[in-house]
Amino acid sequence: MTSAPVGRPWQRPELRDDGTRHRPVGWVELFFDLVFVVIIAVLAHDLEQHIESVGLLTFLLQFVAVFWVWNGFTYYTERFESAGLENRLFVFLAILAVAGLAVWGEDGLGHNYLGFAIAYLAARALNIALWLRAAIHVPRFRRAAWSFAAGFAVAGILILISFVVDEQWRLLLWAAAVVADIASPAVTQRFQADLPPISRDKFPERFGLFTMILLGETIAGVIRGAAESNAESGLSATTLLEAALGLAIGFGLWWLYFDFIARRPTRPVFTVALLWVYLHIAAMASIVVVGAGIAAGIAGDETLPLPGPVSAFLFGGLGAALIAFGLLELTLDRNDNEPTHPRLSPALKFVVGAGLVAVAVAQPAMSTTAAFVIAIAALAVQASYGAIVYYRQR
Repeated sequence: MTSAPVGRPWQRPELRDDGTRHRPVGWVELFFDLVFVVIIAVLAHDLEQHIESVGLLTFLLQFVAVFWVWNGFTYYTERFESAGLENRLFVFLAILAVAGLAVWGEDGLGHNYLGFAIAYLAARALNIALWLRAAIHVPRFRRAAWSFAAGFAVAGILILISFVVDEQWRLLLWAAAVVADIASPAVTQRFQADLPPISRDKFPERFGLFTMILLGETIAGVIRGAAESNAESGLSATTLLEAALGLAIGFGLWWLYFDFIARRPTRPVFTVALLWVYLHIAAMASIVVVGAGIAAGIAGDETLPLPGPVSAFLFGGLGAALIAFGLLELTLDRNDNEPTHPRLSPALKFVVGAGLVAVAVAQPAMSTTAAFVIAIAALAVQASYGAIVYYRQR
C-alpha cells in the first residue's frame, strides 16, 4: 500500500502527474469509503420499504447526490493527493458530513430534508473549498476549480430556496440543484484537456470498490429478506431456494462488472472519462434497485405471484444495469489482446437488457422463484460469453 509519509507535515496541493506508475488505493481512502457503506444501507433499506414510483424517484435523487459527494472527493484525491496531515484532517471533516447524510438519509427528501440537505451542502462546500485551495497554488487548475464552484453556487442557491417552499417544489428544486452540481465538470473540458490523464489503475479501482459496496448491500438485502421470513414463520424450502437464487443474482452482477468493466481503464480522453463517470451513476443505482427487488421478493408471501412493483424493480433495475454495463464497455480502452468483441459484447447487454425492461413494463404474473430464474438466465448469457472468449484466448 502507500509508503510512510515523507516531507512537510502540512503540504500544499500539487497536481499529480504519475504517468503510468501504479498508484495503490491508500488506507485513508478505504476508511473514507467505509462511511458510505452506512449511507448506502440507509438508502437501500428505505427503498425496500417503498417499492413504488415515488420511492424510486426519491431514492434516485438522494443516491445521485450521495454518489456525487463520493465522486468529488475521489476525484480531488486523484488530482491532489498528498501524504500530509492536512489530507487526513480534510478526510475526517468529509466523514463528518457524510455521517450526517446517513443520519438524515431515511426519508431524506421528506421529514428529514433539512438535515440531509445541510449535510449535503456541508460535504460539497468542503470539496469545493479544497478545489479553490488547490487553485491558489496550481494556476493551471484555476478555471476548472472556478467552474466547479459556480456549479455548486447554483446548486446551493436552489437548495436554500427549497427550504421555504412546498414539498412538491422542494423535489423539483433539489433535482435541479443536483443536476447543476453534477453538470459542472462538463463545461471544464477545455480547461482539463491539457491536464495529466487520470490514473489507469487507482481511479478505476476506487469505482470498483464503491461498486463492491453496492453489491454488498444487495447481498445484505437477500439476508435481511430471509431473516425476516425466518422471524415471521420460519424458513421454508421455497424461501431458502429464493435466497440462494437472490445471492446468485448478486454474484452475477459482480461477475459482469468485474469481468467486463473493472478490469480495463477508460480511454484517456476527458469527455470519455466523464461519460464513464456518469454511466456509473446509472449502473450503480440500478444495482441497488435490483437488490431492493430481490429483498422484497424474498420477504413477500411465497404463495402469491411476485407483486407487479417488485417485478418492475427486479427486471427494470437489472435491464438498466445491463444497458449501462454495455455503454460503459464502449468507453473502455482496448489493447491487442482484448478477447471481447467491441460490438458483440455490448450488443448482448443491450438486447438482453431491453428485453428485461420490456418484462418490467409488462409485469407478467409469475412466482418469485421463476422471476429470479429468469434474472439469472439473463446474467448467465453475458457471463457465458465472457467465459468463452476469455478462456479460449488462453
